[in-house]
Amino acid sequence: MPIYEYSCKECDHKFSHLHKRLGEAAPNCPKCGSANVKKLFSTFSAATASASSSCAAADACPHAQEGHHCCPGCCHHHG
Repeated sequence: MPIYEYSCKECDHKFSHLHKRLGEAAPNCPKCGSANVKKLFSTFSAATASASSSCAAADACPHAQEGHHCCPGCCHHHG
């Protein structure tokens, strides 16, 4: 199930949406309710971890970049 990033053309709110099936229509903006949204291009990133790497490093844990603390199970090297 892919997660797509969108931007609302009405209020400029940026949000992500998990599509549960192929061909699912773009969602309405969760902030203003507008159906006038566009899909954004996003980059793909893959991280590898060594035994000495720290999960709290911003480049190792996607949640750390968002200001969250790394939690058990969120990174592949937690086991």
